[in-house]
Amino acid sequence: MKSLLFNLFILFSISIHAQNWSPSGANWTYSYYGFFPGYVDVLYSGDTIIDGQSSKMLTKTFHGIDWNMTLVSNVFAKDYTYENNGVVYIRYQNQWDTLYHFNAQVGDHWRMAKQPVANVCPQNSRLNVLAIGNKLINNETRKYLVVDFCNPDLSSLGWGQDTIVENIGFIGSYFLPYDQFDGAVDGNEGGPFRCYTDDNFATYAPHYNGACDYIVGMEELSGSSSFIIYPNPIQNDIHIPFDFINKFTRYTLYSLDGKIHQMGSMSENIPVHHLKSGNYLLEISNESEKKFAKILKLD
Repeated sequence: MKSLLFNLFILFSISIHAQNWSPSGANWTYSYYGFFPGYVDVLYSGDTIIDGQSSKMLTKTFHGIDWNMTLVSNVFAKDYTYENNGVVYIRYQNQWDTLYHFNAQVGDHWRMAKQPVANVCPQNSRLNVLAIGNKLINNETRKYLVVDFCNPDLSSLGWGQDTIVENIGFIGSYFLPYDQFDGAVDGNEGGPFRCYTDDNFATYAPHYNGACDYIVGMEELSGSSSFIIYPNPIQNDIHIPFDFINKFTRYTLYSLDGKIHQMGSMSENIPVHHLKSGNYLLEISNESEKKFAKILKLD
């Protein structure tokens, strides 16, 4: 009897932690860090076999606005992954790279998938496990790992730590760790994590308060409500056109995921030297009118 109870306990324990990687309806959503407002989703889109290995197909799509202020949805890539004993692999250059290792322990490390280009992040960069634990999400116990991105540490360049949640992945960064380093090279594939959901798992969005598919400025960036900042890109200050300085009284600067980064009274020059490089949306307003402009900030 004790043996039977023990075996049942073991099976129950395994069932708590055994999650199905990329199940039906799996959908990851990320803010976009490219030139246009929008978001990227990574969607489970079917099963296939590659070199005898059963794998999952993930379709990555950009949804947003192009420079013509037209709403677009463009599939830009497909990835192939599979899980074996808590390790998720991703296909890259005819081989399987380790994407996530959900059973890793403190002190373990693995080479980042889709290794970044030279001179951006050190060659053979690794994800190093700094801490592990368990958290209850949607009534399911899931393991998490705190990792750093590079070895040596690149926190001085804006890269640092993130948390990987079992069968979800990074909850601060993009799906692929390498994209944090060579995004400008690979076309800015994606940005910060917004949401994850699947057919049997409610939406999980630990750091994002808006709708998963929210596109900043889709209505505002059209017609007479838009204006152009010159020069653009910028590094230190946003120069407001002279005609707007007396007409508008306030400004607000958003990142493209809808987060407010700066606001204040209107002035001829708005200092932004302290902001990270990336795309922003500038709103200028008075009591009866708003106008919007796209800003690209460079270091």
